[in-house]
Amino acid sequence: MPVSIIDVPLPEQPDDLWHAYCELIRTSNHLLIDGPGWDATDEASLHRARANLAERTTERLLAVDEDRPVGFASLSVQLVDDPDAPQVFVFVLPDERGRGIGGELAARLDERLAARGAKRATAWVEAPRPGDDRVVPTSGIGAAPADHDGVRFALSRGYVLHQIERVSRYDFAAPLVDPVVARDSAAAAAGDEYEALTWEGATPDVFLADIAVLKERMSVDPPSGGLTVVETTWDAERVRRMEDSMLPTMRRWVAVIRHRPSGRAVAISELMLERDAPDAFVDQWDTIVHPDHRGHRLGMMVKAANLVQVREAAPDATAIVTWNAEENRYMLDVNEALGFRPILVEAAFEKSLRP
Repeated sequence: MPVSIIDVPLPEQPDDLWHAYCELIRTSNHLLIDGPGWDATDEASLHRARANLAERTTERLLAVDEDRPVGFASLSVQLVDDPDAPQVFVFVLPDERGRGIGGELAARLDERLAARGAKRATAWVEAPRPGDDRVVPTSGIGAAPADHDGVRFALSRGYVLHQIERVSRYDFAAPLVDPVVARDSAAAAAGDEYEALTWEGATPDVFLADIAVLKERMSVDPPSGGLTVVETTWDAERVRRMEDSMLPTMRRWVAVIRHRPSGRAVAISELMLERDAPDAFVDQWDTIVHPDHRGHRLGMMVKAANLVQVREAAPDATAIVTWNAEENRYMLDVNEALGFRPILVEAAFEKSLRP
């Protein structure tokens, strides 16, 4: 009997299809990394998907062999900033590969990309760090393992490797330096004009506009290799919408650097943790310093301040995982000094579909 490809609609409550889809996502994560990974509950994943419908829509496919789910695919569209460039993902269980299931899932995604009239598509593939057999991106920096199934599959579908991100892990039990020492040393270098502030949860009203500015900078300031860059647009209302969608299911810790003369938040570092899976990895979100305030060690100051906050607020937290472009030497220097160590790479692919 041939494998069936079926749509996974977004349910009101988790159903059998949703549970099967989420279980395959967890399986794909656990193949890459030791430990609990990013084990969101099915309920939390559904809540966030429904809460984000105004900004992101996702089409989901499940490959089923008789009664056994053997793969999935998704096509996700950022409706606000870049609706012409969906992000695609395909996964097939390792023991089911070589049967054409991935190709069938990808073909279904191609049909939907064409129906949407998409200009381009992106795909992000996490893989082990490469050995000698490697593929170099158009940026010329970093590499992906040429023998990895996901990398080979993306290239075979006409996607071009444009950038490599380093995936790094920070273990709270084994820091390279006490984050209190790192924070205070950076603060001394920054001087009296800057102070670190931290909080858990929603952003205080006084900083909403500043956070919006910093999030806009995140779309264009970090190196992007050969990828097409589209600037995002943020305001205080969008920051609140993001928080409203995430905070019911995730703990959010924020550190900012306040510029005392202006009162503005000029740097931010965000860390997130699943509420229903406190043993999961803490997820690093944005870390950025406003261009007008760089060169004062504020990146180290803000990141270390948040490490201190999370260590105190969640003493059972085990590790943080973060992603940085291999070209982003400044942020990599900060991470390495704190004790982040490389564990994986993420290969960023893009495919042009029409002018």
